[in-house]
Amino acid sequence: MLRITSLPASTQPAQPPDVLSRWFPQAALDALFADTIHQGRRRVLHAEVQHHIDRISDLSQRLGLSRVHPDWNDGAFSGRLTTLTNGIAIDNVCSLGRLSFNKVQPVDMLVETDQATAAGFAEDPDQYKGPLANVEEDPAHGYSVVTYFKILSNGVTGRMVVQALYEVDPEDPAKLIVTFAGFRLEPAHGDEKSLALWREALAEHNPGMDDRGGIDFKFEKRAKGTLMYILMDPEWHLALGGSGALTAMQRTTVRPH
Repeated sequence: MLRITSLPASTQPAQPPDVLSRWFPQAALDALFADTIHQGRRRVLHAEVQHHIDRISDLSQRLGLSRVHPDWNDGAFSGRLTTLTNGIAIDNVCSLGRLSFNKVQPVDMLVETDQATAAGFAEDPDQYKGPLANVEEDPAHGYSVVTYFKILSNGVTGRMVVQALYEVDPEDPAKLIVTFAGFRLEPAHGDEKSLALWREALAEHNPGMDDRGGIDFKFEKRAKGTLMYILMDPEWHLALGGSGALTAMQRTTVRPH
């Protein structure tokens, strides 16, 4: 549960962000999560939670929390909620093309995302920012997203690791600009059966697959995305992507393997 307390009813004078974060209205986040993740729903229609988003955004702006705070930006985070439904269904089913920027074949193969628990990696973070992202090009500004998915035709689970770089928009302190460098698809497990199923589904269509089943892709022309933060405090990062979809991330620890 949230570890931040509600703002007192009386109007408070301006305070530094580290003080304000302890007052952030817990009720606004609790209300959002009561209607979604507490009911087992992690991907929902944006319109369904727009009123929650408006409330959180308004309160964050008053408290100075609707911006990228350098002390809170980097770290490891787990995805708790999203309203991203562009090309992906509420039940997390999408095409392999949708998942892989249309770079991995066959693009019309159906996969189901949000499979970290099923793959045995429920405690692992989904997003890394800063040095934990392990982006050699610029470790201080690394950005990485890990997505576990299942190929529906044979049930094998895979992992997609996207590597990118981030920078804060110099003209808008609430906006993080993410520049995608490339990604890797690989089986979630390296046992013989998993690798055989993985190769059965993908090897013929992707001749560059390596011995471990990995498919690597580097963007010649790097794509860019944006995250507009409506809330950033020490624990919670809520942002709207370029399409306007909400993503709610919670700070977590990196589990040793």
